[in-house]
Amino acid sequence: MRRRKLHKYGPVLAALLAMASTVTMVPRSADAAARAAVVTGATDFQSAAADPRIGGRLYSGTSPFNQAIPANPELDPRSADYVRLLSRSKKEKGFTMAVGEWTVPAYFVKQDTKRHDVRISGFDDVRRVMRNVPIPDNARPDPAEDAHMTLIDPVTRCEYDLFGAKKTATGWTAIWANVTSTSDSGIYPYSMSTRATGFAPLAGMVWPAELRNGRIDHALVFAYPYTKSGGPVAPATSSDGRTTLAAAMPEGARVQLDPALDLSTLGLSAYERTIAEALQRYGMYLGDTGGAFAIYGVSRQSFDTDPYAGVLPTTETYAFLNKIPVEKFRVLKTGKQVAQTRYSIVPSTCARIDVVN
Repeated sequence: MRRRKLHKYGPVLAALLAMASTVTMVPRSADAAARAAVVTGATDFQSAAADPRIGGRLYSGTSPFNQAIPANPELDPRSADYVRLLSRSKKEKGFTMAVGEWTVPAYFVKQDTKRHDVRISGFDDVRRVMRNVPIPDNARPDPAEDAHMTLIDPVTRCEYDLFGAKKTATGWTAIWANVTSTSDSGIYPYSMSTRATGFAPLAGMVWPAELRNGRIDHALVFAYPYTKSGGPVAPATSSDGRTTLAAAMPEGARVQLDPALDLSTLGLSAYERTIAEALQRYGMYLGDTGGAFAIYGVSRQSFDTDPYAGVLPTTETYAFLNKIPVEKFRVLKTGKQVAQTRYSIVPSTCARIDVVN
């Protein structure tokens, strides 16, 4: 099944480039993690708890994505209006999880992986290069127009994020690229991410091992069409919101499935139940403007074989979540929108971004 574009970065990246010159996870047992590591080959992270290929989670324990929602959180006074518009979006095109396109392929690199200088074309007249990026020979960007691709070095914890990635006869290029660490918060502090909100593209991503294990220990990220103009709210650091409807939600808002809802009454599949439980414990952050209401699963093409086989009921581009009742969502109190975004590339020991002639 094919759907129209979920994201559109042009306006926000144009502005971005022009301006730029502790909740403890409950992991499986160590023995189980070790067995999974042998099966997947995921033995290169210093800690299994940080390896998402075997059920661990990325980013720091203090990351907003890794904080469970406390009991009785303060709700936004506009919550009911926001949820009505969410429900409208579900009625228009459903509630889905992208796993085949319009998501992010994630490739794990080794110390001997060939390194490349990635030429960044951007939307301005400044040419840039991100130096020394490890890219496996089998790496392929997402097939959809946004062409996301992320590379992770599990030893150094460096995360290399590419948007509009393309391999040409003369090397790798990207519309935008930046680098962060999987030990950090999962948020670029001064925007400049490959996601419109400044969130790292893997932040809030559902991993196949989490569905197989039946537990997700972090917040999710979702996109939907009616994102509010006027800037982001924390923890987002930028926004491509463009809607002026009164019930439009600002990017960075956190949505929770009512924790009092009895999931056993909904007839959920195993994967839907796992996702619904995470939405009750951690919720989901609005991370992008999209053509449909959707969360993200790491791309199938990140693995040699289909990691969702036996977990999802389909090999299609999207897995449906329509049994999760959107009318039972609620929106936590948001902060004030930040109308002017501060854009800056933060220097990193993982890679250097140079301006070139």
